[in-house]
Amino acid sequence: MKKMTFDIEVSLWLNEEGLAVNLYADYSDIETDLKFTLEELVDNEINAHTINGKLQEPELLDGLIKYLDDVADYAKKRVKELS
Repeated sequence: MKKMTFDIEVSLWLNEEGLAVNLYADYSDIETDLKFTLEELVDNEINAHTINGKLQEPELLDGLIKYLDDVADYAKKRVKELS
C-alpha cells in the first residue's frame, strides 16, 4: 500500500468585504479563496432559527448581536491603539 501525505494550509482574513478563507494544498499549485460577507454569515445564523419565514425565539440571537457589537468595539480600540 502506498502512503501519501500532504499539507493543507488554511488562513482566515477579515476585511471590509467580509471573511475570506484561503486554502492551499502543497501537493499542487492550486490556491482557493472562499469569500463570505459578514451579512451572509449573520443571515445563515438567523435562518437557522427561522421557520416558515418567522424567527423562532429571537432572544437566542442576543448573544450573537452582543458578540458583533463587542468585536466592533475591539476593532475600534485596536485601530486607536495602533494609530
